[in-house]
Amino acid sequence: MIQALEESQTCGVFDVEKYIGKYPAKKHDHFLIPPGTLHCSGTNGMVLEISATPFIFTFKLWDWGRLGLDGRPRPINIEHGKQVIQWDRDEEWAKKEGINQFVPVDKGDGWREEKTGLHECGFIETRRHWFTKPVLHTTDKSVNVLNLVEGREAIVESPNHAFEPFVVHYAETFIIPAAVGEYTIRPFGESEGQECATLKAYVRHNG
Repeated sequence: MIQALEESQTCGVFDVEKYIGKYPAKKHDHFLIPPGTLHCSGTNGMVLEISATPFIFTFKLWDWGRLGLDGRPRPINIEHGKQVIQWDRDEEWAKKEGINQFVPVDKGDGWREEKTGLHECGFIETRRHWFTKPVLHTTDKSVNVLNLVEGREAIVESPNHAFEPFVVHYAETFIIPAAVGEYTIRPFGESEGQECATLKAYVRHNG
């Protein structure tokens, strides 16, 4: 594969499907991609990427035939990329550990919670809440980063009046500081009486 990638730098051609698994994706699928895993997204999709990259990088190995202003394939640092690939993550691994590892966690009146990832070798946890009624969240001493992934509108409120209520819309990301403690989210406006969903990311606790 590396040889073919290196050759693509001059010929501009790389047979992606000869080396890389291809999986159809639909709304609310969740793909777990720990460091060292080859990956890319396909066409006609909107991706919510949850990652922590303050000190690490993604190395591009193939540029899909794009050309620079000089009409030649744009330079790619394959040498760096090949040194961090986890070669044991083959297609069997990807299907078993990388696609839709949903686990039910809790449920209550008008809501349910599921664990969606990320992969266990990472330090970020993600939880998805489906709800038609208010859901009580706890920051648990970690900043919470959320996105409204289903529903037109939801309102975020503080039982302790730590902040003024605010409305979020579909696909918007919002941040709740760790110091807030408890907060609630419920359908609002056009979404009242309908099922909404948020995806929440936070730092895992050691142990």
